[in-house]
Amino acid sequence: MKGQDRIVNKAAGVKIIRLVKRRADLTLAQFKDYWLTRHALHERHAMATTPLEKVVASIATGELALGGTVPPFDGMVALYFGSLEDARATLSGPGTAAMREDAKNFVDPRSSPQIFADEYLVSEKEDASGTIRRSGQLKTIRTITRRRDLTRAQFKDYWLNQHSRLEREVIETTGMQRIIASFALPENPVVPEFDGLAELYFAKVEDIRAMFAGPVPAMMRKDEENFVQMNAPAVRLVAEEYVIGDKDPTGSEK
Repeated sequence: MKGQDRIVNKAAGVKIIRLVKRRADLTLAQFKDYWLTRHALHERHAMATTPLEKVVASIATGELALGGTVPPFDGMVALYFGSLEDARATLSGPGTAAMREDAKNFVDPRSSPQIFADEYLVSEKEDASGTIRRSGQLKTIRTITRRRDLTRAQFKDYWLNQHSRLEREVIETTGMQRIIASFALPENPVVPEFDGLAELYFAKVEDIRAMFAGPVPAMMRKDEENFVQMNAPAVRLVAEEYVIGDKDPTGSEK
């Protein structure tokens, strides 16, 4: 069936998701430029010298997502590792020291919530692998908090086995290209500020506006009541995604 050739595939390994806010003296354009031209050098060096396997930067466009106000964060970084042990050791180890120090040049250090997570490809269009770009890919990001009466396992199970059916329908009937779901691992050292993260990929901003202006949001919200704490704070970003580096030898730049 169209759009269902790859459904709920778990990515290997784990990732660290960190939401970041730009330094107060920088514009969004300056924040983006520093990250992609200077900080990216440190991220690639860390990849070359540590178990860090992949780095993805997502930088806000300034467009407001549905139901969102001006977001408290300007971007998100995802750091991918083969194992939780590699992630823990690398995060605080000497191989990422320069990367962590350089972040002070463009990131506000006062609040950068992060989680250790696993990642699932929920669904994507059949041609997604050929159309989704590695540089400047448009997407929306939303943090999600599980309903208070559910365990993390129940929250994850409902999303992947029930809610995902609606998400696949959205892939088939709208301009959305791909849906990625990430879940906070129980091994997080502190209680995470959110339990899940949804990343929705689009070819152009008009597709985002069209989808959120239609019946899809109401349909999704109704089902989300079964597993999402609807009154919990949520970060919503419209962002451009940049793959800073990827050790996967099959990866190719677009």
